[in-house]
Amino acid sequence: MSENAVRIGQLVASIQGRDRGIFYLVVQVENESRVRVADGEGRKVEKPKSKNIKHLIFYDTVAGIVFDKAQIGKRVTNEDVREELKSLISQLPL
Repeated sequence: MSENAVRIGQLVASIQGRDRGIFYLVVQVENESRVRVADGEGRKVEKPKSKNIKHLIFYDTVAGIVFDKAQIGKRVTNEDVREELKSLISQLPL
């Protein structure tokens, strides 16, 4: 995965499954083929959804607060995820 490594806080969108079209942030990397994602509302940080990386579109943007908190071992809250997700989605080109 080297230069295309999945990062905590990275913006993703589901392209397969019942949640197709939903934006999430990566909150945990399980292994090289699966990640756990949350949106802070339907999918809380306490119970993130496990997704195959083949079923996601990865964007180059990373949520700074979520990434920073994960790096120093602080707890990421649902509010953090909701705020960062809203901000990142609004910055996406149409």
